[in-house]
Amino acid sequence: MKQLTYFISALIVGISIIISGFIISNTFSNSASEDNNSQPTTNSIPEVMTKTQLSGYLQISEQSIENIIKEDEFEKAKLQGSFDTYRFIPYFNLENQERFLKAEINEWLQYKNDHR
Repeated sequence: MKQLTYFISALIVGISIIISGFIISNTFSNSASEDNNSQPTTNSIPEVMTKTQLSGYLQISEQSIENIIKEDEFEKAKLQGSFDTYRFIPYFNLENQERFLKAEINEWLQYKNDHR
């Protein structure tokens, strides 16, 4: 009788461990897939962006980008010396349109975050 009680107890503990393992593995796999789904895909963002693409990337309006550029130009005109590279939004003109390098915009965002 004692041996049967030990056997049943061991069987219950074993089944509990197996069920716990399945529950834990499903929890980790679900949270990992949620993490992958919550991150925006950066593959669709080009390395050289137009103002429209930049507004989507930064999630602000094109008018806000225009305002940033105008404010930066005004500030640059007041400065006569040197300034930090990423103090102003980095862009270049190509065919009379502003173009923005994704890597440079990321650096500018980091600078703005660090120098609030």
